[in-house]
Amino acid sequence: MVPYIFVAAAVLAVIPILILYKIHSSKLKEDPSLRDKVQTKFMIGIAISEAIPIILIVYGFINLEPVQTISALFIPFLIVLFLMAYAVFFILVNKRIDVTPESEETVNAFAMVSLPLSMSMPLIALVSLFLMMP
Repeated sequence: MVPYIFVAAAVLAVIPILILYKIHSSKLKEDPSLRDKVQTKFMIGIAISEAIPIILIVYGFINLEPVQTISALFIPFLIVLFLMAYAVFFILVNKRIDVTPESEETVNAFAMVSLPLSMSMPLIALVSLFLMMP
């Protein structure tokens, strides 16, 4: 059951980040001059949304123990990998939709900042799952 704690932490981290990205990137597409204000609100939103996943990661590390068979980790690995691929796809596709030439540079920079932020918790989950291998 512990592997799914890490999966839950990854899911509860990535989904809010993608929602925040969608909201704030649409604001940047409308008015690129709001870059500083939008990025500040985005970072504050990420900090707030990461609280529960961080608690889950700590709880998972407290209860970390090797699994009996490696097959118990296949589904959690696949879920986390799918989540990472979906986040990358979502951000890269969204940065190309409805972008004006004036806002293109700002939206691209915002997407490149958002990618590593959305990948951090799934990477921690993957490392945690590797630590559980027998």
